[in-house]
Amino acid sequence: MKVPSLAATERGDGTVTDADTPGTTGSSTEETITFAEWRAARPFYGGLALIVGGLVIAWPSVQFLLQASMLQHQSVVSLGVIVGALIVFLGVAALLRPEHSTVIGLAGLILATASFVVAFGGLLVGMFVASAGGILCFAWRPSGESLPLAGTE
Repeated sequence: MKVPSLAATERGDGTVTDADTPGTTGSSTEETITFAEWRAARPFYGGLALIVGGLVIAWPSVQFLLQASMLQHQSVVSLGVIVGALIVFLGVAALLRPEHSTVIGLAGLILATASFVVAFGGLLVGMFVASAGGILCFAWRPSGESLPLAGTE
């Protein structure tokens, strides 16, 4: 996979060539996006906090499942893994589908609260991190979109 270079030069005939590989021509309709532009177009920190919080919530439950014998009842511990995995899924979904960030943030906040009951919130740290991620996703708006202030018309 060829990654376009930032140092592209325009030849005299109007075609754009990559400075690193002579003789290749680029299309003027091809647009590259930087990581900063990609990050600004989605609730990046909210999605990242949801992913980290979900991993922290699932980690103690996974450790317990790996150490417990198969004869013990593990239904509540399994719920901790499921809730943590769902929160990680919501974090990834927030990064991939930013137009649904309000619903994703609300679901993440509800699952983070439920993780307190089923997994003690990942020793409370995961619950707080996932809650912060849910709030950030819920409150995120695209940079061009702004809500009108109260009292203004």
